[in-house]
Amino acid sequence: MMNVLLITVDQLRWDALSCAGEGGAHTPHIDRLAREGVRFSQAFTNAPACMPARSSLLTGRFPHAHGVRGGGVRLSEREVTFPQIVSQRGYHTAHIGKLHVQNHTYRDHTAPHPGYGFRTLQVTDERGVYRDPYTQWVERNYPEYADAIRIEPGASRVRSRTDHAETTGAFPARASHSRWVGEASVEFLREYGNAPFLLWSSFFDPHSPFIVPSDLAGRYDPADMPLPRKCDITSDNEESIRKKRAAYYTLVSHVDDCVGEILRYLDESGLAKRTAILFSSDHGEFLGDYGRWGKGRPEDESIRIPMIVKTPEMTEAPPVPRVVDDIVQLFDLAPTICDLTGSMKPHSMQARSLLPLLGGGTDPGRPPFALIEHNFETSRTDAAEVFEKTLRSKDFRLTVRSGRDDGELYDLRTDPAQDRNVWDVPEYAEIRFGLVWQLLQRLLQTENTLPVRTQPF
Repeated sequence: MMNVLLITVDQLRWDALSCAGEGGAHTPHIDRLAREGVRFSQAFTNAPACMPARSSLLTGRFPHAHGVRGGGVRLSEREVTFPQIVSQRGYHTAHIGKLHVQNHTYRDHTAPHPGYGFRTLQVTDERGVYRDPYTQWVERNYPEYADAIRIEPGASRVRSRTDHAETTGAFPARASHSRWVGEASVEFLREYGNAPFLLWSSFFDPHSPFIVPSDLAGRYDPADMPLPRKCDITSDNEESIRKKRAAYYTLVSHVDDCVGEILRYLDESGLAKRTAILFSSDHGEFLGDYGRWGKGRPEDESIRIPMIVKTPEMTEAPPVPRVVDDIVQLFDLAPTICDLTGSMKPHSMQARSLLPLLGGGTDPGRPPFALIEHNFETSRTDAAEVFEKTLRSKDFRLTVRSGRDDGELYDLRTDPAQDRNVWDVPEYAEIRFGLVWQLLQRLLQTENTLPVRTQPF
């Protein structure tokens, strides 16, 4: 039976890896996965926010189907998840790191977390905030840094506008959250690797705030950092922007270090010969582009993600092509995992397996575009919500929002940077109508079909 290792990195831009082209962080271990496996160059999230994106990954369903339309909405425990399905095949299912399909603010993190099909579950939805498996690991192994790793909750950082702060921590890399994810993953593999397993190793870094372990400071020189696009750079903010970008790249490379330790154990133990590895991110990071930090918008910096799949046989027979440019989405990993483990996919899954594309084949039933959904409140004091739908194909990006008569349309063939909104340009009227129709049809095709119809009436 094929083992499965799923590695996710939080808030990782599609172009932040060196295997994606010029300008990425130094990521030799993740690059190795891309070199030995298949990299999907046109991968997109299902939602540019943690909770809906991760809920889609778990269920293989769109946010409008599983109901987690945005942050602060919990995933129902009645949803069918891929670890539930795989566990029925006899796999030991485990999750280590950030899960974030439950609200973590004000939750008792010492209380049992809903399992969602995982037999082993070590959840730390923010690093250094709660008394959770990570902080307890530091208390046991590095008590001298137990206070140094502590930070204020994300809700407080957002209110105080410090969520995208950059700083050097008073703790070394060996006590970092990324190091804990790596070591806990290896510990799981050491204990349970002889039985069929599904392990999801979920890194929190390089999510903000950008806190760099003390012994990694200086890994990237801020002066060498490229400046963001469409950002008002002044003598007052340039140094700060360069430092933030250097800190982000440092955290990306630190995650790569820890991924390397997991891969090394797989090689040394022989598990690599029967373990498929899937790598992705939940969404991107603006990193100063458009003058923004974080995610939550429909531009590529926020919605486009890295994705790599490597199966054991690819080592013996290298796949062709190495890079696939079909449009794929984050939730496609769920049915892919089902196929890799020989598990039956439930009819509720709306995603499509990546297996037909891994060997250079085609998938005629795959839509030639991604559907990305976002939902947000108009303000902290106004509970009215805005619903946003984006259709992203290779040639166009269309975005519409509730309560608006206009929208956004970009022709990526002539405007890859998405600088000119052609929504109201007469020459694009027919194209706009066609894209809106495709968007409507996709929403209709993916209506929620749960509960299942059991009788005619």
